[in-house]
Amino acid sequence: MSQFSFDVRNGVAWVTFDSGGMNTLAVATIADLKSLIAALHVAHRQTPLTGVILQGNKFGLGAGANINELLQGGRAELESLIDEGNTQLFAIEEGPFPWVVLLDGIALGGIYELALACHAIVATERSAVGFPEIRLNIFPGLGGTQRLPRRTGLLNAEDPVGGDAAITAILQGKNFPAHKAAALKMIDAVIPAGEDPAAFAERFVRETMPTLRRPTPPDLANAEALRPMVLPTVQKATMGRPNPRAPYVALDVMLKGAALPLRDAIKLERDAFIDVAASPEGKAGMRFFFTTQKVQKLPKDFPGKARELKKIGVDGIDGFMGNAIGWLALEAGYQVVGHVPMTQFAASVPDKLKAKYARAVQRGAMTQAQADAKVASVTVATDIAALGDCDLVVEARMENREIKAAFYRALGKVMKPDGLVASNSSSMGPAILTPYLAETGGHPANFLNLHFFSPAEHPAMQLVEVVRGERTTWDAVATAHSFVRKINKTPVLLRDGSAGFLVNAGLASYFQAADDLYREGTPIAVVDEAMRQRVFPMGPFELADQAGVDIAAGMFDTMAAEQAPARPPLVWQLRDVKRFGVKAGAGFYDYEKGKKQGEWAGLAGLVAGRGARVASADEIVERCVRALYATARGLCDRQIVDSEEECDLAFVLGIGFAMHLGGPIFYGKQHGWDR
Repeated sequence: MSQFSFDVRNGVAWVTFDSGGMNTLAVATIADLKSLIAALHVAHRQTPLTGVILQGNKFGLGAGANINELLQGGRAELESLIDEGNTQLFAIEEGPFPWVVLLDGIALGGIYELALACHAIVATERSAVGFPEIRLNIFPGLGGTQRLPRRTGLLNAEDPVGGDAAITAILQGKNFPAHKAAALKMIDAVIPAGEDPAAFAERFVRETMPTLRRPTPPDLANAEALRPMVLPTVQKATMGRPNPRAPYVALDVMLKGAALPLRDAIKLERDAFIDVAASPEGKAGMRFFFTTQKVQKLPKDFPGKARELKKIGVDGIDGFMGNAIGWLALEAGYQVVGHVPMTQFAASVPDKLKAKYARAVQRGAMTQAQADAKVASVTVATDIAALGDCDLVVEARMENREIKAAFYRALGKVMKPDGLVASNSSSMGPAILTPYLAETGGHPANFLNLHFFSPAEHPAMQLVEVVRGERTTWDAVATAHSFVRKINKTPVLLRDGSAGFLVNAGLASYFQAADDLYREGTPIAVVDEAMRQRVFPMGPFELADQAGVDIAAGMFDTMAAEQAPARPPLVWQLRDVKRFGVKAGAGFYDYEKGKKQGEWAGLAGLVAGRGARVASADEIVERCVRALYATARGLCDRQIVDSEEECDLAFVLGIGFAMHLGGPIFYGKQHGWDR
């Protein structure tokens, strides 16, 4: 059955695009579009059409190309898809009657490219358009890099929304609500509130289309002169790396295409798009997107059902991580109860929460009075009994087994039977912690881990590892998953059985490989530089200092209880001399006012018999990533994580493994380490 249907009324063909769900541009869609165009031409020969009005379903026109087809397709399949798609879009654009898109919802990616091939776009106020492809390590490949600049211009510093035009719309991957899109000429008109959209669109076809003209944006004539203006922004976004290639190639295609006839420009785009989309980094980006979408929802056959949560308790809300978790829950609309173990620190909690609203107040997004009211709604208690009637309690104490044990013994006495209990521990899972809760009447069936990554309040720190124990109910897992989604984080479900769970277990192997390189003679700055340039936002020693050497050392403590490391990790030795990282002004590096000054002069003295061999950047990257890969591979094989894709997603979101490299499993396979 075709995804397109139409009927002709008073000389106007009304076309509906409806796949039964969210519309995407797939191979079958393009075949159906070809048949539709042929049928419209037949109707036009019988009775000339005034125009065509193309509309979508309840979601809008659609959400882009079918990513799974792009991900699974090889070069030949991509060539066929793009060539046939371009043929049909040119058939619309160069046909004998005008097409007008009536948009009520979204038109993104490849679907927006379909809309751009039409002669005009009118949209309701709730609508939005945009090109998210750059976030998938690809860029628009069905004419978007060429048709959009011919509408909006490449850059326009005088426009009403602050400089956005084709280059920024494509390179930033933003969505534009209808009014902003109209100001940029990304659409032609916004349908006034209260007006019938169909009547507006029909009038537009009959009255506006005959005289609609778009002047050529002036910056197309001198497009190449824009390169020096835009390139530094691209380089900043990629941290100076040449990869991911997509933004560099997209910029090049837009600037070169602006000087060419449209058909030649689209051929330029076509060849470049296929080259990027068929590459490992293109596949990595699409795989990342696909997996991110997958983990947002539990499978349809998931055996558990989420319970409603209203009141969230946070133990350790005076601490860095606990305060962030409390703030996230508060922002999500939950009633928050904060427990402070030591009375003298209770007074600091409101100020710490208010500090998280400072930027919003400064930019006018909320008033100081509104921020104060939110903070005042948080109950701060020093009596653990205040947590007893919470629907979920998250413990965020220091990574010390005895301290956590004392908390759970106390909580077990007061926690309501159906209340969910979660630890933010980075290495101690349900098997370690639930016995302490159960000692005093707590319920292990309601216990799991919610492991956040620091700084948890930052939107970029998306990952939360949801770790279920052997006795954790599926309802508890479903409830935790729902909570993580509501606070705008990304959950990855794990099974207990790995000290350090997934990401920190891999991180420990990575740290040990870096330690080995230092012991052999490679300076820490050389190791950090190589990893920063190729794989991570910062190197292993920089990361330990930023996260806290004591935190990293505590992670190794827990892991060592299961299996002693081959040699004492350097973070243990630094902890012994109270060099806890940036927060102490002293770690692997010395710091002054938070700024790195250089390697600590006493570091070499901690390593007896240190060598003098300095590894190359290639060797550093291979040894560090291979250690990470080996651990990740083992945890996948043990089914600690459900899939390789979710494993890689966790490392990208949790510690910033470069998305264009795909994560340790994808990277290892690309380098043949699985053979």
